[in-house]
Amino acid sequence: MLFDISHNGRTTLSVDRAGAIALGYPVDAIDAAEADLRLTRIKGECRRRIYGAASAETQMNMATAAAVVSAKTASNRSAEESAMLAGLGQAIDWVAAMRARVVELAADADLDFRADENWPDLPDGARDVVAMF
Repeated sequence: MLFDISHNGRTTLSVDRAGAIALGYPVDAIDAAEADLRLTRIKGECRRRIYGAASAETQMNMATAAAVVSAKTASNRSAEESAMLAGLGQAIDWVAAMRARVVELAADADLDFRADENWPDLPDGARDVVAMF
């Protein structure tokens, strides 16, 4: 795995662990550089999965619909509108769980952040709302 590393005012770009050691970088600086790269990759995977479930356009449409429906009193909402708001709540909670998972995956280098089983499933209610847009 290639990473960029900086330590004591010195920077080396695109080096692997063995190369960084050969260049005299301390192990703690190498570990930190590898951890930063892993975190960046995990954040990218999280973003890919979120946008894979709901594109930016879909998310904007969902937010607009939520604003319109939320402006109504609960007694004036249709059953479909109430279900949509519930699904939107599930979607928001799912995004929060995805972001929390980034931290957990970054903390455990033994976990494969590309594996589906290491990420929260999109709730059915959120999936139903996404399908509306």
